[in-house]
Amino acid sequence: MKVKYIALLYVLLTVSCAPKKKAQPETLLGGDRDEHGCIASAGYVWSEVRKDCIRLFEQGIRTESLNEDAVSAFIVFSPDSTQVELFFSNERPNEILDRRSLPSGNYVWNVEDDDTKNVRFVDDQWTISQRGKVIYAEKRNGR
Repeated sequence: MKVKYIALLYVLLTVSCAPKKKAQPETLLGGDRDEHGCIASAGYVWSEVRKDCIRLFEQGIRTESLNEDAVSAFIVFSPDSTQVELFFSNERPNEILDRRSLPSGNYVWNVEDDDTKNVRFVDDQWTISQRGKVIYAEKRNGR
């Protein structure tokens, strides 16, 4: 009987004194928050004009480059529509444009600069132009 207790004591001491494996840190879903708290892995990005984390595919208007280079630009309006923010798929920095009234009563969003982009609603589609040339346009249904 003494031998069983000694053997049991030996096993317990061996197991308890064995080196422990380090626990691997858990990778938490949603652990990739940016400085604004947006979770990129869930499709969220920070919008300066909305002051919120948004999903471009839910809140933005997608436009496609007319240069056949497979680049998209999303138009995101501020809650009061006085500004738009342009998000580009090719990692270019976002641009924020201000709303201006046209003599026709319509609006254009741009910056007081000759080289700025202009956002307009023309012929039932949103367009982005620069220097008088449309460079992005919203795809129409059926096209």
